[in-house]
Amino acid sequence: MKSVSVQWTRDVSLDEARIALEGIAEAFEVIIRIAATHGFDLGRPEMRPFGTWHIPGVEIGSPYWSTRWYVTESLNQATGKIRGERFIDIIREEPWQKMGAHYDVALIHFDLDADQAKLSAVDGSSFALSTTEANLAAVISVLRLRELDDDDEFSLSLRRLAAHSIGHVIEATAPRRPTVETSFGELHCTNICVMRHAATVPEVLRFAQEEDASDVLVCNECRSDILDHGIR
Repeated sequence: MKSVSVQWTRDVSLDEARIALEGIAEAFEVIIRIAATHGFDLGRPEMRPFGTWHIPGVEIGSPYWSTRWYVTESLNQATGKIRGERFIDIIREEPWQKMGAHYDVALIHFDLDADQAKLSAVDGSSFALSTTEANLAAVISVLRLRELDDDDEFSLSLRRLAAHSIGHVIEATAPRRPTVETSFGELHCTNICVMRHAATVPEVLRFAQEEDASDVLVCNECRSDILDHGIR
C-alpha cells in the first residue's frame, strides 16, 4: 500500500499528534485485516511522521520548503482560518506526490474553512473539523476538539476524527449502498460506524462513545468498500 506522510503545525502538541497517528493507524489496520481475511496481503503502509518540518539549505519562503509554507499558502489572512481545499490542492501539486504517490495527512491548530456545503455552524461561527480528498489527503483541525476538558474524551474524539478522515481518503463509503447518505457535501455511513458524520464536537464524542461501547470502528459494509479501495 501507499505510504502515509503526516505533518503537523507548530502548535499541535506531540500528544495530539500521537493520538491522531493512533487513529490513522487503526483505520489502516482495518484494511490489512479485511484483506487478509479475503486472501490478500496488502502490506502495512509505512507511516512517515514528519512533524513540523523544513528543508535545511532551502531559501525561506521557497515553494514547499516547510510546513510553514503550506500554512502561509492556505491561510485566509482575513479570518485566520486554513482553507482546506487550498491546502489539499498544494498537496496534490507537491513534487513528492509526483515522484511517488502517497497518502498525506496534515494536523493543524488553526480553525478550518471549507466549501460551504461542508461547513458546520455553532453560535454563529462556521467551521469544518476536517477536509479530505479520496485517495490523496486529509487536513484535520484539533482546535475545536480542545473544547473537551476531559483528557480521555479528547483522546477518544481525536482518534475518531482521525480515523473518520482517513476513512474518506481510503474510500470507506461507496454511493451504491442504501446505508450511505450525502451529508455536508460528502458520502457518509448511516450504520454505527466511524464513517457517520459528526458535525460538532459533542457529536464526535457521542459517536465515538457509541462505537467504543459497541466495539465497532468500521461497519461490515464500509469494510467491503475499503477492501475495494485496497485492491485497486
